[in-house]
Amino acid sequence: MATAALDDESLQQLRSRATQLLLKEDWKEYIVVCSLIIATCRDRRVLCSALAHRADARARLGEVPGALADCDAALAADPAHPGALLSKGALLRGLGRYAHAAECFRAALAVSGTDEVRELIEQCRRLEAQGRSGVVDLSEWVLAGFSGKCPGLAEHVGPVEVRRSAHSGRGVFAVKNIESGSTLVISKAVAIGRGVLPDAADSGEKMVVWKDLVDKVLDAAEKCPRTASLIYTLSTGEEPEDDLTVPDTAQFKQEPDDLDDAMTTVTTGSAPKVTLDVDKILKVLDVNCLTEDAAPSANLLGSNGVVNCGVGLWILPAFINHSCHPNARRSHVGDHAIVHASRDIKAGEEITFAYFDVLMPVGKRREAARAWGFECKCDRCRFEADDAILRQELAWLENELFNGGGDMAALVVRLEEKMRRSMVKERRKAFLRASFWSAYSALFDSDKLVRKWGRRLPGEAAVAESVAGAVGGNESVLRAMLRGSNNGNGCGNRLEVEDKVVRIGRATYGKVVKRQAMRALFRLTLDADSNKSL
Repeated sequence: MATAALDDESLQQLRSRATQLLLKEDWKEYIVVCSLIIATCRDRRVLCSALAHRADARARLGEVPGALADCDAALAADPAHPGALLSKGALLRGLGRYAHAAECFRAALAVSGTDEVRELIEQCRRLEAQGRSGVVDLSEWVLAGFSGKCPGLAEHVGPVEVRRSAHSGRGVFAVKNIESGSTLVISKAVAIGRGVLPDAADSGEKMVVWKDLVDKVLDAAEKCPRTASLIYTLSTGEEPEDDLTVPDTAQFKQEPDDLDDAMTTVTTGSAPKVTLDVDKILKVLDVNCLTEDAAPSANLLGSNGVVNCGVGLWILPAFINHSCHPNARRSHVGDHAIVHASRDIKAGEEITFAYFDVLMPVGKRREAARAWGFECKCDRCRFEADDAILRQELAWLENELFNGGGDMAALVVRLEEKMRRSMVKERRKAFLRASFWSAYSALFDSDKLVRKWGRRLPGEAAVAESVAGAVGGNESVLRAMLRGSNNGNGCGNRLEVEDKVVRIGRATYGKVVKRQAMRALFRLTLDADSNKSL
């Protein structure tokens, strides 16, 4: 039986109701009202607008296939409907189908040419190029003080692949030589839970953030079978390492053709209900989530201090193993994680980044690793724990660092003299300086101690350069390099100094900004040091 057409008064009442729901952002009820208009309206113009509006609401609820079906229904009735074209373009852009999105925006531009639509077309061009190359430029955003909307990013998988790891089940490996600062992976989070915690020790508030994350991940997996299948590639932490399969890295790249199958199931009404293995997903989250604000092991750009607790699931970065001598670092920008090389990486070398602060002695690092559920066996940990000559001395120094009353200068001088007498090689000196970085920092923070002990120690910039060789980029180490280079303390000539500073800057932030913006990041780093000392 055909549904009776709406009279003008009834249609006006539904439109008024829809406007109220739109202001309240009650998207579920808004969809219901739009559906009533669609089912009963005989005016093609009103029908197309209602379909486009319902598409927008469905998109807000993450119902992408249904939203696309609405757009296509509107465009079947009116191929030049601007609202439907813009909605479909936005959906396709969100799915990484930038060329197809640009086609929709161009068609909308032909109907109603505005500067905003032109910018959308240009944005699609930039994102498509970025997805292929991995080249990111956040310079304008950084120079603007991170004001305005976070820049859009495209997902990217660089010259890396998942392989079996000799250290921990599976890992991510370089397939060719990679230069320091180069982007390895740009990954959009499946979901992120965020919150502002007045008290960092408030476990109750942290549980609220965690529950928010879990709910979002389960919702995303239920709505998208591909997302669920990617989550299932991750370890629960309970499987024997030999039983873990190595996934094809290609499946972590955008596969826009998968959308056609999703569209078919929506339009035919044959979409199977996704039955989730909730217990497995919870275990996956427990061992694979990363925190945005994991300083000093990661950068969180553009937060301006608003968010101090953010935890999320980024699929491919979750395969990257920990090392206390890492060769990569990550930066969080909006919902994306950018993983870049923090030093030169050779083909076949495993990609690693730090899960926690590695500027600590080996005893503390092992405690942190156990809290994560693993034992770190990197070359730095093996050296510091097993070296027959230094092991006893390092244990004494670690105890002194945390329980000895705070004579950091004496501790640093003793360590430097022990390394000199034992003829420790430069690479291992870097490891040990990194382990006792807090003592070096305390010494260099005091002009009085520097004047007293400076002649018996390498300069601050020289120590920072050494430590950077052990841990890659790090804002604390970069801060010391900047401060030491400003003092002219053992850095070389001006060009050499600038080259060293930029090198550590690239290791810390990657090649995501040009030199002028890099200097702005340097100023922020030094400002943080000044604020800390107040």
